[in-house]
Amino acid sequence: MARQARSADRLVGKGRGGAKDWIAVRLNSFALLALYAWLLAALVLLPDLSYDTVRDWLRRPLNSVMMILLIIVSFWHTKYGLKELIDDYVLQPFPQAVCIAAMYAFTIFGAAFGVWSVARIALVP
Repeated sequence: MARQARSADRLVGKGRGGAKDWIAVRLNSFALLALYAWLLAALVLLPDLSYDTVRDWLRRPLNSVMMILLIIVSFWHTKYGLKELIDDYVLQPFPQAVCIAAMYAFTIFGAAFGVWSVARIALVP
């Protein structure tokens, strides 16, 4: 019976899946470094940062796809950080569930709004 209780497939709670999340956050961080380096280099190479110039730059397919990737990865990384804060500092089950639900709503809405904004700039003449 004790062996059954300690088996890996019966783990529940916050201790499950920590290594997978740790690796995902590290890969996510490297992706963010690469994407922000691309953004900084691309903006430095623009002749000026006027609205029309940046809009025309964002209308190029590669730039709009990279910007959408940057938005998605940024909000995904934010989700991991906020989840860790909530797990560490909100100890009661109900407020923790409310905070996690609000965090998911914020990150999903923020990412969707960012992707929609880029798509609107890229696709609308």
